[in-house]
Amino acid sequence: MKAKLLLLAAAAVLAAPAFAQSDAQCIVAGRLSEGAWAPRLAGVQLLGANGRALAGSGRQAIAGAKQVRLSQPALLSRCNGDQPLLNADGEPAGRKTEVPALSAGVVDIEGVAFPKLRTGGELVEVRVRVPGERVVMLTR
Repeated sequence: MKAKLLLLAAAAVLAAPAFAQSDAQCIVAGRLSEGAWAPRLAGVQLLGANGRALAGSGRQAIAGAKQVRLSQPALLSRCNGDQPLLNADGEPAGRKTEVPALSAGVVDIEGVAFPKLRTGGELVEVRVRVPGERVVMLTR
């Protein structure tokens, strides 16, 4: 009986990181409007394959980003991809709660998407690899 419990406990510990990473995690780096990247979010810098800041600000240059440097925590969200953004108009304002964020530092990028905004332009959504030790909670 003890062996079964020990085996189940070990399986749960080994599976926990997989459950934490089951949904893709993204951060928003800014907005593209009329082919120009503006505004860029403060504290978020996209880096190319050479580890340097991206030289261009067009969609093609941004799509080639390999890493992101954060100078402050960035809110994590479920990746939306190129799907339409959810419409929360008419929803009551919620109370402040703790939400997950990625702590400052450099992380690898798995992909970049450009969800369209209803008012024109598109967001720059960056799918990131999130090490468990880098997740912090912020009250928002």
